[in-house]
Amino acid sequence: MRDHKFDIFGFSSIPFCENAKTPFLDASRKQVIKRMNNFLNYRGFAVLSGGSGTGKTMLLNHLCRSLQPNEYRIIYIPFAMLKPADMLKNICIKLDLEPTVSTTKMLGRIQNRITEIQPVNPVLILDEIQKISHPTLEVVRLMTNFNFEEKNLFSVVMAGSDEFLHPLSLKMNEPLRQRVTCFQRLCALSRDDTKKYIKHHFEIAGAHHEVITEQALSLVYDLTSGTPRLINSLVFASLEEAADAGSKIIDLDHINAGHELVSLPTQEVFQ
Repeated sequence: MRDHKFDIFGFSSIPFCENAKTPFLDASRKQVIKRMNNFLNYRGFAVLSGGSGTGKTMLLNHLCRSLQPNEYRIIYIPFAMLKPADMLKNICIKLDLEPTVSTTKMLGRIQNRITEIQPVNPVLILDEIQKISHPTLEVVRLMTNFNFEEKNLFSVVMAGSDEFLHPLSLKMNEPLRQRVTCFQRLCALSRDDTKKYIKHHFEIAGAHHEVITEQALSLVYDLTSGTPRLINSLVFASLEEAADAGSKIIDLDHINAGHELVSLPTQEVFQ
């Protein structure tokens, strides 16, 4: 249901609350997209890491939407902490296969299906990869470990926070690490790109006037350090504060009020 209190801004959709069909891509994110597309041409394993809230899932969604459905088969697993058998069951279902109780049989069925659908490139995306267990990670490696024409028959994109890089560096995961041909990392936005990011979201929401002051934009960066998820929460809360005050433009007071709303209570609360 549409929240009419935002009508004061003239939006056709609510910014920072709905997934943007046209995401903001700074220079570094455009480069990541370009390199990921190049990787998909050669298949194999890729790792997309970054701090919490930097937009890894958003970027992957954008990448997948840009792929031709007759050339790629997307297999998206949002929670990589699954046990090995559950991981294989999910992959089977997404490949229109009947799961079995036997891990070995499921591996075989998946490998056969991957071969059947060539030259379509199956793209397995494992999100929240930092939570994956070693046995599940090993099953994923084994799933790709079959020799056909001496080339990779599908792509695996492992996305998660930077903490995944530590277990990947361990000796027990060396066989998998050697298969990774593309490492990409998302960083927070710069001060200038934070301003562009906020204005981008207002524009695609249909705003035809300046919604936020320059001073308020700078304060958003100071409070969020350019982390997109934090920016979304803070600016949306500030929008509500401005709307409640009957203001068509967000100023410093609204940002400060929004920050108080979305911030963890001070330490005194826990004493």
